Amino acid sequence: MTRSPINRRAFVTTGALALAGGALGVQPAIGQESVVATRPLGKLGKVDIAANRIIRQVAGLRPFRPSGFVVRAEQRGDKTIIHNYGHGGCGITLSWGTAKMALDLALATPHRTAAVIGAGVIGLTTARLLQDHGFDVAVYAKALPPDTTSNVAAGVFGVTSIADTDKLEGPFRARLQEAARFAHRYFQPFVGQSYGVKWIDFFLLGDERPEQPPDFAPTPELYPLTVYEPGQHPFPTRYAASFPTLFAETNVFMPRLLDEVIGRGAAVKVRAFASVEDIGGLAEPLVFNCTGLGAKTLFGDAELTPVKGQLTLLLPQQTVDYCYLDGTRDLYMFPRSDGIVLGGSHQHDVWSTEPDPEIARAIFDGHREIIDGMG
Repeated sequence: MTRSPINRRAFVTTGALALAGGALGVQPAIGQESVVATRPLGKLGKVDIAANRIIRQVAGLRPFRPSGFVVRAEQRGDKTIIHNYGHGGCGITLSWGTAKMALDLALATPHRTAAVIGAGVIGLTTARLLQDHGFDVAVYAKALPPDTTSNVAAGVFGVTSIADTDKLEGPFRARLQEAARFAHRYFQPFVGQSYGVKWIDFFLLGDERPEQPPDFAPTPELYPLTVYEPGQHPFPTRYAASFPTLFAETNVFMPRLLDEVIGRGAAVKVRAFASVEDIGGLAEPLVFNCTGLGAKTLFGDAELTPVKGQLTLLLPQQTVDYCYLDGTRDLYMFPRSDGIVLGGSHQHDVWSTEPDPEIARAIFDGHREIIDGMG
């Protein structure tokens, strides 16, 4: 078994967008794998890293499957169950894409009344696409935004911790391409303050000259890196590379998505399910399993395992308008309206959501070293 590298972020772009009432075909943009910057990078705002600026520390559990996400249908008694879970570290990224896959399975059934179990980003995007295609939807969840794992996610569009590396070159590759391309195109009209979605420059930092990371393998032509040579950028590493990507601020996007699902007529009920038998008691004939890690117990998925990620949030800074990832140390920074997000941890098979003080200290010290070294 080969684990997908935890210090890589792959970012994927355009595909085909299917809208309610029609379809819009879009050709992927083709670019060079990389170009060298023709001039030095301009000045970037420096994160103010100080202990008295820490707002909070949080941790979430990524629902990881070595073979990748699950989107499939099965019949259990009189219920058609459509599974949509196991997105690892890219639930926000793939949300609209796997929701579209789940929708297609639903459209092949005679049912137009559905229950969606789970109110994270996978459940809510699935519910909204169903509504947009004429389904009556009820959402059942043990927690609602802002108390979901999706609310803890950084929200940068990128494929990360989705499957073991060898699976990225197998049959799963085509499904990953399909989901990521659709999601990237579908996210674009949401750009704006009301949804908390924007374009942002993402920097890869390292002492080796940047090349396309292995995670970029499914669509390498879609990542035209601009490479900055030593002396062309302000970061303390020898090299930096940048590219634009989408960023969804989950503190804005998730509540707005929930409001829209409710506004389209969905009943939202706070309820936990202890067994599949409980699901069998629902009135809806079509049930979408968007429970993330909950599918391990609820549906007996032995492959599903948690990957704990921890974040430290600092007071907001409007002058910081870029992201970075130091691939060597797996340290990443994202600016949100509610705070600067500092991350950098992947702990497999850890179920606790309590922040670890030692990991928090390592994240804080690592980012302070990066920022202090910026020119």
